[in-house]
Amino acid sequence: MARKKKHKHHGEEEGGEAWLLPYSDLMTLLLAVFIVLFAVSKINQSKADALAEAFQGMMTQEQSAIPYKGDSVIKPIVNPDGTTQGGESGQENTGVSREELEQYLGEDELDNMEELKDNLDHDFEEAEMEDSISTSIDQRGLVITLNNAILFDSGSAEIKPQYQESLIKIGNLINKVNNHIRVEGHTDSRPIVTSVYPSNWELSTARASRVVRLFVSECGISTKKIVAVGYGENKPVADNDTEAGRKKNRRIDIIILGERYNQLEEQYPVGNINN
Repeated sequence: MARKKKHKHHGEEEGGEAWLLPYSDLMTLLLAVFIVLFAVSKINQSKADALAEAFQGMMTQEQSAIPYKGDSVIKPIVNPDGTTQGGESGQENTGVSREELEQYLGEDELDNMEELKDNLDHDFEEAEMEDSISTSIDQRGLVITLNNAILFDSGSAEIKPQYQESLIKIGNLINKVNNHIRVEGHTDSRPIVTSVYPSNWELSTARASRVVRLFVSECGISTKKIVAVGYGENKPVADNDTEAGRKKNRRIDIIILGERYNQLEEQYPVGNINN
């Protein structure tokens, strides 16, 4: 019988080519993963850019306390210990240009407030009160800040007699402008409980009201353009954990409002409202 011809098996060759299929699948999966990662990273970057732009816009438009002095806009930088960084009177340049502030307030209004600020600074120096009073210009208008320690005894809302004349001078100066005026009372965070003032809120409001009453009675400021506001300890400008910081927070702010804020005040109806 003829021997059957043996056929060679190609198992090794076929086995050697079998790895191509899972390898190609693996490469496809890896490629898909890299594509997804790349796409996710691009989306996150886009979101981050959008968030950064929104935050920057909010800071430039909503920041309503950017003090102005001279040819630059400056703001106090408060350290964790309650002290401030650099600049005159603890103020430092924030990089906001005068042109930007001018666009917000208007050139004429800014010039008028600078002139009024110079007059006030001169009077404070003559009265030797410059160490306890400071002035600045921000997006709200002209801000006159007075240390509560020179105006009131601790826990009291009665203005010290020796400083009433200085306040009257301030009132006569600010009465020359037609702008609305806000008088804000502020305290530190230490609680106060007395039979007259059960909280810092009542105390700060009473102090602001006393200043307003003096301006109205002695300086002839119209009651229609001045308002008293008490914030208590809720709007600090420094750290309440230090005595230096608490001293800065105990203050009266007299704000000669800019035109935009004047318009808001004038939107309130005048006269009786019929039900």
